[in-house]
Amino acid sequence: MGTCFGTVYDITLGDVTPAEAGAGSGSLTAVQQLANALGAAAVTTVYLHTAAGPAPAMTRSLLTVAAITLACCCLVGLLPRHARAGHHSDH
Repeated sequence: MGTCFGTVYDITLGDVTPAEAGAGSGSLTAVQQLANALGAAAVTTVYLHTAAGPAPAMTRSLLTVAAITLACCCLVGLLPRHARAGHHSDH
């Protein structure tokens, strides 16, 4: 996941005007933090509510992660196609 975060920021904020850059960046960070918290809560809930033991709980947790990943991959098409020209994440 660490290898794609730089690109995700460039692409996600690619259509944001310079005047809206602060709000766009803050919104992206807030949504990322919320998604991280909800994802961890969902996987932990699935794991702890599987009463059959640790092995089935781990299997269900991994299937939950796979389902969430698949759902996120389906949403990739909603992202802008290109980052803004001349915009680099190292600024």
